[in-house]
Amino acid sequence: MKSLSLLMSATALGICALVSCESRPYPVGFHLEADGGEGGSNFVVKHKGRFYDRSPFLTLVHFQKFASFLNPDGSYCVVFEAKPEMQMRLNAMTQANIGKHILPTVAGLSFEPLLIKKPNTDGKLVIWNGLNGYDLYMISKHVEPAQPEIEEKRYLKEDPRPPRPKPQASAAKPSSPLTRPDIEQFETPQE
Repeated sequence: MKSLSLLMSATALGICALVSCESRPYPVGFHLEADGGEGGSNFVVKHKGRFYDRSPFLTLVHFQKFASFLNPDGSYCVVFEAKPEMQMRLNAMTQANIGKHILPTVAGLSFEPLLIKKPNTDGKLVIWNGLNGYDLYMISKHVEPAQPEIEEKRYLKEDPRPPRPKPQASAAKPSSPLTRPDIEQFETPQE
């Protein structure tokens, strides 16, 4: 009986893992500006001198439609429309944070921050410049395009951006507060 229970649990976990891998939305997020000391470095990221919450307050699952338009530089801008239940949250978040910025991110890349000048009452957020047809294609898998016949002409099946290099492992920093890595070692003169 225990083995049957264990087998059923393993099967259920396997099915959940497969479903969650397939339904994972394209990583699009909107991060709210934070104070430099909020939560420490594990909870904030720095972009162009400002600190933003590491976890986004809105992602693709919070939007119902999107529309793109061509930018003069050949890239695309995207307007997202929040789901009705998220519009109130967006309004409250922007009302409480007037004067701060919202940082849009797509697939690990940061885009032009949005300044909150007044509460957002229409439920729309924009990512200005820099998106490509692959981004639009991946977004369309999770958010309905407002005009599918126009959007489908812009899609690319492969990402034209070159792959980003993987971060190099850095040397371990001295753990003792008595060592001073900022002071250079002087050589003794050779005779």
